[in-house]
Amino acid sequence: MDLDVVVCAKNRAAMLERILEQITHEVPLRDLIVVYGSSKDGTKEVAERYTRNVFWDEDKGLGSARNLGMRKASSELVAMIDTDVVLTEDWCKRLVKHFEDGKVAAAMGVPIYGYGSRPVQRLFEYWRWYNTESWGCSNTIFRRKLVLKVGNFDEEIRGAGEDYDLRKRLKIAGYRYIWDRKVVVYHPMNLFELLNHISWWSKGAPFIRELISEVRTYSLFRIYARFAFQILDSLREGVRLAFVVHPSTLFLLPMINTVSVASRFKELKKTLSASPCP
Repeated sequence: MDLDVVVCAKNRAAMLERILEQITHEVPLRDLIVVYGSSKDGTKEVAERYTRNVFWDEDKGLGSARNLGMRKASSELVAMIDTDVVLTEDWCKRLVKHFEDGKVAAAMGVPIYGYGSRPVQRLFEYWRWYNTESWGCSNTIFRRKLVLKVGNFDEEIRGAGEDYDLRKRLKIAGYRYIWDRKVVVYHPMNLFELLNHISWWSKGAPFIRELISEVRTYSLFRIYARFAFQILDSLREGVRLAFVVHPSTLFLLPMINTVSVASRFKELKKTLSASPCP
């Protein structure tokens, strides 16, 4: 199966250089496509050193950038790879195998955040085996015709959430979205970079708030209550408690909660400032 690779980037020149170098040497692609947002660090110039297929997203956001990349691609399969990803050996070969099933619309590996920061990395390595499902575009291969059939990525989504929205529509249409736990990619970042990443995730569009309500919580009571139920469920299923109550989790949960609350407060403040005075 032919494969095009799409990379979306904004102010990511150094990271873009590294991932494009890895992609061109390790992924058996037909075309490489870079979609960039207006940047101050030479992101566009880096992209042009690796491919002629460089397109401006008109600063409409990540959903629009992914939509454009999918439209500019022409292969049966299209891989979306983030700039901050480190691919592992045979990543492409192992995911492409899933597309032998015609009902598979997407297949992704497990992103291990915190690579280089051992406590954070260990936490995501544990979550790799105990999360029930995942989604995203950090290292995902799509069957292009099925993505276009359900309407492509939503261009109206300006913050995070374009991946969840597409996954939801693909599943409603009866297609499979594979999360292969045996395929791993790494995201180098420290704890503070992770919290900044979580802040970005929390900026989902209003019409996917059903996801945010599942993932984000707005009080320490609710987050620890949810954590307690997770422990009880794990015990009932015979999972070793040590894998669930990892020390890093107790440290990270309140910090994640704080970031979520701060993000929500910022959104509320922005809404109030934009509202006309009575």
